[in-house]
Amino acid sequence: MDYFSKAQIRSISALVDALYPPDLDLRLSEQPLFIERLAEGAQTHLDSRDVFELKALLNVLDTSAGTTLLYGYPSAAFTTLNQDAKGKVMEALSRSRVGLRRKAFNGLKRLLMGTAMSYNANGPGQAPHNPIWASLKYPGPPSESGNVTEGYDFIGKAYCEVNDNDTFDYIIIGSGCGGSVVARQLCKIGKCLVIEKGTPLPSDLKNVSQCESEGMCDFYEKGSLLTTNDGSLMILAGAALGGGSTVNWGCCLDTPEYVREEWNQMGLPQFAPGNKEFSRSMAEVKEYMGVTDKGITHNGMNKKLIEGCEKNKFKWKVAPQNIKDTSLKSAGWTCFGPRQGNKQGGGVTWLREYSENGGKFFQGIAVKVIHRDGKAVGVVVCKSSEKNSPSKWRTLLVRRKVICSAGSLHTPLVLQRSGFKNSNIGKNLHLHPVSCVMATFKDEILGYEGAPMTTVCTEFQKGVLNDGYGPKLECPSVHTGVMAAALPWTNGNDFKEALESSSKMMAVIVLQRDIGGGTVTGKNNGFDPVIDYVPDKRDENNIKEGLKRAFDIIKACDGVGKVWTCHVNQPLYEPKSDPTSDRASVDAFNAAIDENGVGVNSLGLFCAHQMGSCRMGSNPGTGAVDEDGELWECENLHVIDASVFPSASGANPMVTTMSIAQMLGARIVEMHKGSELGKKLLKRRKLRRDGDTGNGKFSTSILVAGALVAVLVAVVGRTVGKKF
Repeated sequence: MDYFSKAQIRSISALVDALYPPDLDLRLSEQPLFIERLAEGAQTHLDSRDVFELKALLNVLDTSAGTTLLYGYPSAAFTTLNQDAKGKVMEALSRSRVGLRRKAFNGLKRLLMGTAMSYNANGPGQAPHNPIWASLKYPGPPSESGNVTEGYDFIGKAYCEVNDNDTFDYIIIGSGCGGSVVARQLCKIGKCLVIEKGTPLPSDLKNVSQCESEGMCDFYEKGSLLTTNDGSLMILAGAALGGGSTVNWGCCLDTPEYVREEWNQMGLPQFAPGNKEFSRSMAEVKEYMGVTDKGITHNGMNKKLIEGCEKNKFKWKVAPQNIKDTSLKSAGWTCFGPRQGNKQGGGVTWLREYSENGGKFFQGIAVKVIHRDGKAVGVVVCKSSEKNSPSKWRTLLVRRKVICSAGSLHTPLVLQRSGFKNSNIGKNLHLHPVSCVMATFKDEILGYEGAPMTTVCTEFQKGVLNDGYGPKLECPSVHTGVMAAALPWTNGNDFKEALESSSKMMAVIVLQRDIGGGTVTGKNNGFDPVIDYVPDKRDENNIKEGLKRAFDIIKACDGVGKVWTCHVNQPLYEPKSDPTSDRASVDAFNAAIDENGVGVNSLGLFCAHQMGSCRMGSNPGTGAVDEDGELWECENLHVIDASVFPSASGANPMVTTMSIAQMLGARIVEMHKGSELGKKLLKRRKLRRDGDTGNGKFSTSILVAGALVAVLVAVVGRTVGKKF
């Protein structure tokens, strides 16, 4: 493959050798197909600007002048340096005070190490293999079948092509946790089309390799290469049929009561604790997906979390699961595709029933929603390859409603491309930023085997201010590629030692309910998300406190060895036999957490939850949509996904998203049927929208009043939140 020039390949090889020093019998940079797999990933998932910057950086490293400029000191070309000198250049970049240098280092390390540790060197039909896995004691995906389903041919048969002026009763944009639930409801009362840009699920499950690199490429946004605009936070977002429910870790937590009360105080009483409508919807969702906290088998990492919590007397609980058999080793690989059919995600539940009831799918992109006189009347669609060719776009018509369920990263872009202007669209993005404390143990942990997130420590979820904005402590799914991308790098030898100890490694993640928010805007004609996000100072304080408490959990466990955080200036703890010396080491470790903080590209952060970017509000000043999920600016256009969260959910958001979808979808059904409940809902809707001027926009006085209400609600909400 000629994607990279010879000079660029020299730089790639030199970088890989610096990041992961070669052995006499194994040089990672010379392994078969590595460069080819790297090129495939970059070509498929990086946009033209990212590719230009990557190749320019690689070219710079093959010159003396360029290396000197990047390094900050006189230097020969990076590609000509010896191993020690290359390591010093990388260390200088990783710790540089210049943010762009740290960003460049982190981007290169994530791309190169993430690919190197996860790519499949075998061809189709062969068991996945990577030449480095043996030295890491990583087995690759298991072959056990478990409770295998027959495949997803019932969904495959429901895919269709569309033409100009094809007409549907309901068009649903996106098939994730919101879209799948509401599609199953609406297909029973009308002709439905689900538009999904992501990968269809295979008719034969044997075609899902569950190799990490292939799963990331097929089922995640941008092949898992998406980050915030400053490169400081890795973003994992589902991008296949079923969305996040297809690839998440099976953890099914209720919306916390104190979060429901906060949303109630924000003028949305349907979420109040004890509200029967929302509580019933949540119960229905969990029953439908087979969620249970009974008969759970905890893997090695979760057993350690329980041990550490018990010894510290920290509150913890079993995290309910929608994985049928948590004892299977293969349950740890469900995040790379639904090969065993063990997890009850959207594909085998909501979307199965949708397709069996005549619902159709179109694989493509919703370019924009067509609206006239303040009402949605259709959707412009195209294939992914046609998004820059307007002559190939098709216009679909809708008789009743358009449901936008494209997720918190893409729903704002659809609405922005459609010309909507509400100030809440693309704002208030919450990410549940995550960092972690990691440790090696004397015995094997095998954190990649079995259901990954079966326990949760809730001791600190109210936060240091007791305002409901604190972290949950959980165990992640730990595989070689994500680990290599997320692990801090201080020098090549320590990084290599840590990876080679991965079978004995434990990680406790600090999942922060963020009070601060970011923004989502579009690039490449508005089709690709740009995420700007910096943690709020209050979130930083809670993350630091969470890291210290995760450290308490880990160091209390039997057999603990080295412990570290994901800081660039990495604190390190090893148990001491002398109590005084050990206490001093603990104090130094905690002091280093405080000193290092949560600076941009100085602490490894990632997220798997995106929420709130088209939030629900009691008026157009506080939200993009009303309490039915209907856009304030446009009738018959509803947003039903995690983007409507009024604030961060403080828990893994799948159940909350599906419960909101179940509730709002049921309302749409009742209003269509004209039942007594439906009539009440329509009357309430009319009263709510009396301030509408007729063109889908509200008067200035209404907007100003809404803004004043928002301020008052926020003050009251914070005060009330401290009591819960």
